[in-house]
Amino acid sequence: MFPYCKYSEENITSYLESVTLRDAERSLAAQTSTFTDFLNFISPSAADLMPAMREKAAMIKRMHFGKTVRVYSPLYVSNFCINDCLYCGFRTSYCDHQRRRLTKAEVMQEAAIIKSYGINSLLLVSGEDPKGASVDYFVDIVSELKKMFSYISIEIYPMAQTDYRRLFEAGVHGLTLYQETYDRETYGKLHLKGPKSDYSARLDAMVAGGEAGFYNLGLGALLGLYNWRSEAVSLAAHGLWLRKKFWRSKIQFSFPRITPVEGGFDPLAPVNEAELEQLMLAFRLFFHEADLYISTRESHQFRALSARNCASHVSAASQVVPGGYYDEEQRKQDLGQFTVNDSCSVEQVSEDLAHEGLKVIFKDWDPCLGS
Repeated sequence: MFPYCKYSEENITSYLESVTLRDAERSLAAQTSTFTDFLNFISPSAADLMPAMREKAAMIKRMHFGKTVRVYSPLYVSNFCINDCLYCGFRTSYCDHQRRRLTKAEVMQEAAIIKSYGINSLLLVSGEDPKGASVDYFVDIVSELKKMFSYISIEIYPMAQTDYRRLFEAGVHGLTLYQETYDRETYGKLHLKGPKSDYSARLDAMVAGGEAGFYNLGLGALLGLYNWRSEAVSLAAHGLWLRKKFWRSKIQFSFPRITPVEGGFDPLAPVNEAELEQLMLAFRLFFHEADLYISTRESHQFRALSARNCASHVSAASQVVPGGYYDEEQRKQDLGQFTVNDSCSVEQVSEDLAHEGLKVIFKDWDPCLGS
């Protein structure tokens, strides 16, 4: 469990098993939601209330976001990594596979293609490659990318507060870092070596990000590593703790499920689509104003449904290898972080979201909000 959660996993499990359908219905009918209501939303009994949960979650989303959905794309700059995480396509023990780190010119080439799609929000992603993709490397490329994109966020390795602040001042305004699993024992078994094997250090990185001043702090658990209901409670507790500590920052949540990767890692605690939907609806019902992200790990149909009912941000046309946007051969040969299950173009994603009654937003930040 998240270390600052006041409930033990035993308490949570016992309570969830005791929740009745009537309990879940009362929570759904309440004007405001408590943490107990959140627990009721993720309980097994609430699975029978999915249509009603969709309806209320969609209403809450419209109240706070209107009939909109934000679209962004990830840009992978390096798949070198010094960690050995059993579930990841970037793990260092895949030593026979080709690795790539983009030069500044190559980053800009990739960025130009993403920009041509109409995308104005960019997510920079990297394996833990602190020597090759150093703080200086990111400061340099971000300084150029800010001339093209109104909003840039990062999903890279943990850094010290001073390094995060340098990136913030260069123009990075969002930080995403998954704890992967909040269960310490499982975490230790999955992270064999490298800096990421230190559970507490990874958890503390979000504090460093908050102290650095990032406008958005993004959290997530990799679904499939541990019981999803326990992860949901830890993720929610983590979000509440960060929101209280760094109230100037907006808390965001992502819900990545394990997809097949090189090496054939099988989920330890598989999460099906219905469970994923229940989880996302519960977060929208409890965290009314939070940004909820859904990636191309999921199917096109599920992502459209999620955008209508709960998700505020979806990625589109994602390539998960460095150089993947402009180099088709590289895309076929290189190591990807995960398997993409929605390969639709930005145009197709936009059209289908419009069919759901949603207005696609490519830009909701302006350069005047910069450093």
